[in-house]
Amino acid sequence: MKLGSYLLIVTNLFLILMGQLFSAIEAQPEIPNFLSAEQLEPLKKYETALKANEEKHIGYMSKLNDKYSGALGVAKERMVKIGAVRAINALEAEIIRIKANDTRRSKDIEAAPDYVRKMRSQYDQFVFRVNNLKRSRDGEALYATDRSLAELQLELTKSDQLETALKLRQYREEFKRPPQPKKSSQANKEDDNNEEINPPENPESIDVPFDPPEPEPEPEPEPVAFSPAEYGFSGDIVRPMTSEEMDKYESQLGSPPVRTARGYSVMIASIQRKEVTEITLGKIKGWGLARPQIWKGKPYWTATVTYPTTSLFGTFDTEGMAIISGNRVLEWRYTGSGEEIP
Repeated sequence: MKLGSYLLIVTNLFLILMGQLFSAIEAQPEIPNFLSAEQLEPLKKYETALKANEEKHIGYMSKLNDKYSGALGVAKERMVKIGAVRAINALEAEIIRIKANDTRRSKDIEAAPDYVRKMRSQYDQFVFRVNNLKRSRDGEALYATDRSLAELQLELTKSDQLETALKLRQYREEFKRPPQPKKSSQANKEDDNNEEINPPENPESIDVPFDPPEPEPEPEPEPVAFSPAEYGFSGDIVRPMTSEEMDKYESQLGSPPVRTARGYSVMIASIQRKEVTEITLGKIKGWGLARPQIWKGKPYWTATVTYPTTSLFGTFDTEGMAIISGNRVLEWRYTGSGEEIP
């Protein structure tokens, strides 16, 4: 065990005993008043990251809704030409919802042509994935911020600032409890039939090209007060490491995957072996950073690629993640949702 990790554990035990001498923090303050401006930097970066994630999410949903409503408009024109009144009404209702950023499925959509219903199923899948991608990004920011706060707590302990270290430990416990998700006009809500469309229908039942917007042993217990499931990191969803896990698994991870001018060699080899068919080297628009993460309770290196996919109503950039072990890619998953990429 690293000396730093040992000191942090011992300090936490000591601070629990010291906690009786100090009043407990009743609620998570927006800005801790016991930290300096420099020490608050991780929290400022966290707030900036959340805002950036929200802006990207809104931008993606806006593009998605524009293209989907545009395709619905074309379908409506076809129905007008043949006088299909019921289908026209169904398409009008769907267009009104989407232009209002309401992603709920209308029961009237069943009166639309078959290809429109298939298009709607693809739209549901896009919404499902992009919402989960946003939640995943928020979770990554939270984990990274807490790791920085854990390092600061250790520094405060080493410098005998035990009261401040205690307050920070208590603050971290509150910070790691994500607030209840606020309702958003971009979120997938209940449909008119009171049926959830999260997750949407199995894409294997759709006989058209499918495309997302951009990713067993039981998971090991999480540190106290940290609930990864609150940000969607449960089951076999790839998630970031906590500060404790970074220390625990450092020796097991080994070196990160090698990246050349063309990209990560291990991922290129996997694509060339056709272990994933939706991604081809010629389609890749960008390579993401390699990150140490947890998958099914074990540590792995992961890296992402951005590539375009085509749907019935437009082309969108998609992010796929490779789960890497040594010189092999174990699986390809859509970032955020965790679904396997064909």
